Amino acid sequence: MLALAGSSPMLAWSQTSADATANSGAADTKQEAQLPAVKVKASSEAVQAPTEKTHSYTIQATTAGSKIALSPKETPQSVSVLTRQQMDDFQLNSINDALRQVTGVTVESYDSYATDYTSRGFHITNLQFDGVGIPLIYTAQYGDLDMAMFDRVEVLRGADGLNAETGNPSATVNFIRKRPTYQFQASGNISYGSWDTKRIDVDISGPLNKAGTVAGRLVAVHQDGDSFTDRLKPSKDLVYGVVDVNVTPTTLATLGFSYEYNQLKGASWGGLPFLDASGNQLSYDVHASMAPKWAYFNTQEQRAFGELTQQLGQRWSWKTTVNYNDIYNDAQFFYPYGTLNADGSGVNSYTSSYISSNHQIVLDSSVTGKIDLFGRTHDLVFGANFSRSQFSNPSAEGDGDGLPVGYAELLAGTYAQPVFGDATSHINYLDVRRSLYASSRWSLTDRAHLLLGVNYTQAASSGSADGSPYDQQSSGSTPYIGLTYDLTNQITAYASFTKIFNPQYQINIDNQLLGPARGRSAEAGIKGAFFDNRVNTSLTVYRVHQSNIATSAGFNPDTGNYYYSGGDATSQGIEAEVSGQITHDWNVSAGATILRVTGDNGESTQLFVPRKSAHLTTTYRLPYLDHKLTLGTSLRWQSATSYVEDGVGTATQGAYTMVDFMARYDVNRHFTITGTLNNALNKKYWSSMEYNYGTYGAPLNGSVNLTWRY
Repeated sequence: MLALAGSSPMLAWSQTSADATANSGAADTKQEAQLPAVKVKASSEAVQAPTEKTHSYTIQATTAGSKIALSPKETPQSVSVLTRQQMDDFQLNSINDALRQVTGVTVESYDSYATDYTSRGFHITNLQFDGVGIPLIYTAQYGDLDMAMFDRVEVLRGADGLNAETGNPSATVNFIRKRPTYQFQASGNISYGSWDTKRIDVDISGPLNKAGTVAGRLVAVHQDGDSFTDRLKPSKDLVYGVVDVNVTPTTLATLGFSYEYNQLKGASWGGLPFLDASGNQLSYDVHASMAPKWAYFNTQEQRAFGELTQQLGQRWSWKTTVNYNDIYNDAQFFYPYGTLNADGSGVNSYTSSYISSNHQIVLDSSVTGKIDLFGRTHDLVFGANFSRSQFSNPSAEGDGDGLPVGYAELLAGTYAQPVFGDATSHINYLDVRRSLYASSRWSLTDRAHLLLGVNYTQAASSGSADGSPYDQQSSGSTPYIGLTYDLTNQITAYASFTKIFNPQYQINIDNQLLGPARGRSAEAGIKGAFFDNRVNTSLTVYRVHQSNIATSAGFNPDTGNYYYSGGDATSQGIEAEVSGQITHDWNVSAGATILRVTGDNGESTQLFVPRKSAHLTTTYRLPYLDHKLTLGTSLRWQSATSYVEDGVGTATQGAYTMVDFMARYDVNRHFTITGTLNNALNKKYWSSMEYNYGTYGAPLNGSVNLTWRY
């Protein structure tokens, strides 16, 4: 039996089985001690409370990989987490800032509006919200997803065929939304940073009726300012609302909606070329851009979701989730293509007025519970998933396309705004997926546990690209097996294996889909949980092989689209990580990776991915000044990367280190002042070398944040 504080039986149950809200801070404990305790039996042995009040850099449990709540040590795959505390400490307000802090993840910001993410040498295509999602279109995240509405980010490295429909072997990034609290709380933040960046956000949560059976939460953000890049002016707005309704003592209904609007004035498409026609590597001022002032890229994301969780007796629960996403992009671009000659010639203009609309619906329903068999207790999950994504992308070319543009005009951003006619390029597709999945955890002995699972998916894609129709259907299963063995109470050895079936959205030079990537993924390692499970550690070795992976093969100026080819690749490497709360005042998150990625003939490929990387983030609350001052630092290092352009040359970037600092002073229980200093060494570096062009990372910058909490 598990004792929980709450105002109703359903509230207590929702705080465990439904992963709603639990508080562990000292101030909250004093409040909750005055409430009557309700005893319920949790539906799983390990449940994860929201991290916003744990003050920790790790978690106690996750459902990553199997939908069974397990501690990180019990999960037979590599799992990393970015908690609310770490995001608040270093003011990690954007998705890119957040994922740069995660072991084994590289953030490839190749344009001002688009970013790719990689892990284990492959693109991350599975972004989820509360465990449910649809793969990214063309592997890229458009716009700057704000982190204010999330409690934490869980990253499962390796294939995730059970939870994500497809077994992409890079990683699955799961954003866990904030949920309502059943005691009133409120906070507000005002910050000012480099390049006149201003930000304000509010977060209000609490009960909505006297009985305490209905609770709601509202999060709102506005941010705007300039940037270090010439003519680039970003701004964004976010509103997120969610309501929990305890329909009965065993039934919880949740409804939520988020709206985020990102504007980028002066947005680039194509970045800064790495090489000239002679193969010489080019260098620019860190603020350089080839985007004219009239160029822009706007992103609007609306996400609605509903959940119904039903407790079935003492040991089983049934959860059904419906998600509807409406993602809309509107842009006008200038793209410089060609190869720069020594005299500044050789580059031509391409302009485009671009609109894309993506309507997505996802339904997921699963039953989770426990059975007793052969004198032991075992976990079972059965579920089904349906997704439908309808995408359209009309674009129009500007008049005068194909004209030569001089180097000086490119950097000045003075290319005149063209007149755009009717849409001449159309991409439309409909993607439908149906999945059945099952997973189980069998207690073989007190120390040995076996995870077995399988996912069967049918994928159907139809549509057309610039008049070329396509219709493709595929199906595949991804069996999964994992074994953990407790060497001691603190240390566990594990191994896991799964197959890969990953339908792809990319088209080839003939405007036809590439078809699914297939392969296999295996890993093994040792995990530990120390200091009363406050610190989690892991050491992992892995090997992944894939065939028919979508690889960028070029840009077609006649259509304004990139095209891809399929290839084979093998990735193998080592990962190590430590995260958690060493003492009540000392948090740490550290990790390191070493990998090797080879192509069909054993040659090194994916050269834009660093072969070695490491990070260390730590904060310490000083015992002086009545424990009111917290100091922290974040170090990130990566090895050299490069881009090879056939017939032209090679661009390289040496290894580099990024250093950030933070300081927080708690004026009193309501007011806090936080200062950050990023890229303290003012390192000049490329954000990515994935394509033949790139953008620079931000130079030395900082911010001051004032926080009020009630």
